Amino acid sequence: MSLAHPFAEAATRAPDRPALVFDGAPLSYGALFDAVTRAGAGVAALTHAKGKKAKGAPPRVALRLGNRAELLALFFGIVAAGGVVALLDPKWSAEQSASALATLQPDLLLDDASVAAWLDAQPGGWSLPPVDPATPFLIGFTSGTTGRPKAFIRNQGSWLATLDASRVEFGIGADDAVLVPGPLVHGLGLYGAVEGLSVGAAVHVQPKFDAADAARRLADPGAAITTLVVVPTMLVGILDAAERQGLRFPALRRVVCSGAKLAPAAHERLLARCPGVVVLEYYGASELSFVSLRDSREGAPPDSVGRPFHGVELSLRDDDGQPVPTGQPGTVWVRSAMLSDGYIGGSDGSGFRAQDGWGTVGDYGWLDEHGWLRLIGRAGDMLISGGLNVYPAEVEAALRAHPAVAEAVVFGLPDPYWGDAVSAVLWWRGTDRASSADLRAWCHERLEGYKAPRRVFAATDMPLTGSGKIARADVRDRARAGGLEDIA
Repeated sequence: MSLAHPFAEAATRAPDRPALVFDGAPLSYGALFDAVTRAGAGVAALTHAKGKKAKGAPPRVALRLGNRAELLALFFGIVAAGGVVALLDPKWSAEQSASALATLQPDLLLDDASVAAWLDAQPGGWSLPPVDPATPFLIGFTSGTTGRPKAFIRNQGSWLATLDASRVEFGIGADDAVLVPGPLVHGLGLYGAVEGLSVGAAVHVQPKFDAADAARRLADPGAAITTLVVVPTMLVGILDAAERQGLRFPALRRVVCSGAKLAPAAHERLLARCPGVVVLEYYGASELSFVSLRDSREGAPPDSVGRPFHGVELSLRDDDGQPVPTGQPGTVWVRSAMLSDGYIGGSDGSGFRAQDGWGTVGDYGWLDEHGWLRLIGRAGDMLISGGLNVYPAEVEAALRAHPAVAEAVVFGLPDPYWGDAVSAVLWWRGTDRASSADLRAWCHERLEGYKAPRRVFAATDMPLTGSGKIARADVRDRARAGGLEDIA
């Protein structure tokens, strides 16, 4: 079967059930399936035309769309027809879009101005054919370790395996209502919506992220949202809005969170809104899919990213590729059926690497005696302070555990003595504050002394990327330019 078949089966079982609730307006499974078949018919025609020029190469369809129902109809229709979806962020600059299109060389580009007319022009009644699981279906972009966007490619079998694994770990079913408030052109939002639609759930989508609106939807007993799929910064924004409005989330059963480490303070605030909620915080990468899971019911240490995800094997290795002892740091290698096919145009040696069925994106971490994984950082993020290696993620985890700190970003600032002076930008939790000396003492209790930040800044606003993660480069540049409060 193709990756679209689970959705098609859900639509056949219950065509009148709401599939998408977009900006409050429901679209049934039957109506969405009709749009999927029309998209599939259009891509099948592309395949026929392309076959005359490049036999065997699946057509590439580039989507430069905001959050809208057509994006998901096109996604399922393209993969059902054996085509490849290429996702372009509509927030990219003209230069970024032009560079991506030059890499992709798509057979068709659809944007917000053209998508509705193109879908309307396609015939209905198209039937989903079988598709080889090895068929590529998705091209996405990730910055990797160098900051230069890389185009990675996934095959259908890898996402079918991913759906099987998340069904075991997350347990989302047809009785769930899933809120995906983030952009669908990014992996977390797209996968969250596809996962929900593949099991027959109702998937709620916002035109763009609005924390206050998301909080109201979670509090609405009529919507009965049971599952929230977010990055940590979005969750914090939703909690801020809920606290201002005095809202609680009566139906919420699970929160699926990824993209960055969730601060313990955010977890505590969430429990105040809905005491029985389960937090499923996973670590992964676009090139690897799921790697590990921290399920709040399992007692994992708060600074860990949990244990291996269902279907995943982990191996921590030294620079020579040899396994390291328990408790010692090493590169995180992953073996599963969920790995990507690599990058278009090959790799420059950074980012994703594969060997003998194992893959890595260069993250460093260590496993404790109970099998819990801690992340230290990524090779390209490492800074050298006083001749010693410091990984920002490790310092950020220590700072986030401080009761006054809501969020932290750590980086190096040039220093004539230290080389890189370990520096941190913090966002406070509520009205609580801490001095630089207090924070250094806190870190000294948890880390080697040289890892404690020598410079600490405070920020009020938080610049975000299109996917809702903290825009780390912007934060660092503001600190370098003197645009932030320097904490004594």
